Amino acid sequence: MNKKLIALALSAAMSITSNADTALVATALENDDVKAAEIAFNELSLEEKQSIEGRVFSGRILLQKDKTEEAFDYFEELRDDHTESSDVNYYLGVSAVIMAQKASIFSKLSYAEDFLEAMEKTLKLKPDHEDALNTLIGFHLGAPSIAGGDTDKALTYAKRLQHFNKEQGYEQLANVYWQTEKADLAEQTLLEGLKEFPESTALYLTRASAYIKDEAWNKARVDLNLAIKHAKDDEEKSRALYQQGKVSAESRQEIELGIESLIQAIPIADEQYKPWAEYRLAQLYIHNKELDKAQSYITNINVGEDDNLKNKINKLKKKLKKLIS
Repeated sequence: MNKKLIALALSAAMSITSNADTALVATALENDDVKAAEIAFNELSLEEKQSIEGRVFSGRILLQKDKTEEAFDYFEELRDDHTESSDVNYYLGVSAVIMAQKASIFSKLSYAEDFLEAMEKTLKLKPDHEDALNTLIGFHLGAPSIAGGDTDKALTYAKRLQHFNKEQGYEQLANVYWQTEKADLAEQTLLEGLKEFPESTALYLTRASAYIKDEAWNKARVDLNLAIKHAKDDEEKSRALYQQGKVSAESRQEIELGIESLIQAIPIADEQYKPWAEYRLAQLYIHNKELDKAQSYITNINVGEDDNLKNKINKLKKKLKKLIS
């Protein structure tokens, strides 16, 4: 009897350790920390690595390392053996849509078809897969009709999302209405959403983005202040602070507010937002005639492969050079 109890205890302990190890890989991937993900993955047992979860981790690491074509081929082959796995289908779709963005014009449509097939299969297997719903909404709003984009489908998916995540559903419904030029419905949707979720940073940010587009600067600032106030984590806070700085840079008003917002945003911003926050801060220092500070930030921005940001920084450098000379 005691031997059986000891065996059960050991088995439970091994199971807990195993779950903890795989959780480390998952957490690192969610945090876009590919080095930590690889280290944690290498610590898994052979059995764990060869499990469906482990094999999905392998493909996700390829995606994180920007080996998109390799990841697509990997998940396509994995899907042939695991057609009923929602995770395999989802990440096949993710790799396909990234390939569609990178591929030549002749290959884009093929990858778009692969994306739609994989994501629709994901939802068939797991109707409440929120990431798949959000990805499909974004695709149908952004892709041309020849590639399968369909705003009616975007609306359908946004309404479906609302059944599983009401707050995010309001946000996506508003996005669909704005992009289909139904501003009144978008406003009404966000009013309903904020009545139900009065501390939703995401909803305040969504409405502020529309105000920024319309150059309604004061309304945008009010919503961004509320977004900052109610932010649940550094990601939400840094994005709201960045937008506050952007409003100051584009309106050339409330410069000090914008500078202070961006100074707060930069230390907590992720890799995507940090260089943009530094660019906006350099803009504001130029507006404020603090040219030495502007020069310092422009010199140290890590642009990466963002061609849009590269072009903007080059233009700002030329402007700054003229002002200094």
